[in-house]
Amino acid sequence: MKIAYVSCQNLPEPDIDEIPLVEGLKAAGHDACVAGWDDESVDWASFDAILIRATWNYAQHLDAFRAWIARANEHTTLINPIETLEWNLHKGYLKELQAAGIPIIPTAFFDQGDSASIMELCESRGWSRIVIKPTVSAGSFGTRAFDLCKGEASAAQAFFDEMIAQREMMIQRFVPAVETVGETALIVIDGELTHAIEKRPRFDDQDEQVFLRESITDEMRSMADLVLKTADKDHLYARVDVIPDDDGSLMLSELELLEPSLFLPYCKRARDLFVLSVERAVVQSR
Repeated sequence: MKIAYVSCQNLPEPDIDEIPLVEGLKAAGHDACVAGWDDESVDWASFDAILIRATWNYAQHLDAFRAWIARANEHTTLINPIETLEWNLHKGYLKELQAAGIPIIPTAFFDQGDSASIMELCESRGWSRIVIKPTVSAGSFGTRAFDLCKGEASAAQAFFDEMIAQREMMIQRFVPAVETVGETALIVIDGELTHAIEKRPRFDDQDEQVFLRESITDEMRSMADLVLKTADKDHLYARVDVIPDDDGSLMLSELELLEPSLFLPYCKRARDLFVLSVERAVVQSR
């Protein structure tokens, strides 16, 4: 099979999954290559499958990216499928999951052009530290944290006002566990929770620190299963990011079904399962 590992022409940061997955596909006998979604010279119809992987500039070119997804879907098999990608593009999916009973980080959502007082919002919700970020974002794009107790309310307001004029935004309570245990990324390939990664926080222009988690708790497994069943979106790969609340119970940080790092160098089993699952998905689509 001819398979495209889809990235972008100018990666904003290194993609650790590219080499192990492309080499794994080649070792299995497939013609695999890396292609940028924003490269107009690529003939997408020539591929048996397109793996949406490191398309990490899509947030800055959302309309063009959506149009490309639609065009590519007319000619070949998208993995993950287009309905899943479209649903996961906008973090409004968190509201949908919360309404269905999934605990999420406390969040306020705002449409482009909205006005809001950061101080009034935080006082009404009892938040002293917050994270402001776009509802369509990859990596740390447009994401900043503020501590109102340290006199950063004016800076937070200025940042919010600047960003809301350009795009939809969200404000979240800063979860203290971010600075201690961090988030845990639960990687699911073809229905199997293959491994988990501990992540330390990052904001604009910061590098991400990650560590392989030696064990996955029953609570984490149950949370990943519940989130994916509640979302009910067809997927070959998924990443469920969770973080403990102040009482230790898990909250969903993000459900990544579009372009998440899957940290494949940390788990050969995940890479091999990904290759087998792609083969099966393409055969079933024919």
